[in-house]
Amino acid sequence: MKNDTLSPHQVIDALLGVVGECFDGAQDKGAFLNPGEGGLLDLLGTFSARQASTPAAGTSMATHALHLSFSLDVFTDWIEGVRDKEYDWNASWEKSAVSEGEWRELLERIAAQAEILKQAIERHAPNDPESAWGAAGALAHTAFHLGALQVKADVLSGRE
Repeated sequence: MKNDTLSPHQVIDALLGVVGECFDGAQDKGAFLNPGEGGLLDLLGTFSARQASTPAAGTSMATHALHLSFSLDVFTDWIEGVRDKEYDWNASWEKSAVSEGEWRELLERIAAQAEILKQAIERHAPNDPESAWGAAGALAHTAFHLGALQVKADVLSGRE
């Protein structure tokens, strides 16, 4: 009888593939994006700071991106075993407008944070259930914000 049980590393590799898809887009195939479709980083990069600071379907894209940046640090901490810090999640929603320089820095920061998150998942999630739980949470949270940002992008582009 064939053993079809996946190892923790195989599960984490699959999870990392979908995390990568969230940030970098689908390559030849996608778990939820169409092949060749860009991810969160491509989507955010198509908008200027002025556009990103414009409220659309609720808050601005900048607000979501700032909150996402905050959350990536929180999830990375959790995955790396830092679980005794207090975070002000409400404060991560307070800013809604950014300058062009702030917007470009934010996009660069999110790209760097995505890589750090993926490395943390790869190192810690296969061996620590709490880290794996945090990795799944980071994926769900990022995918949610990718969807919310796409709605805002559609509104700003007149495709609502």
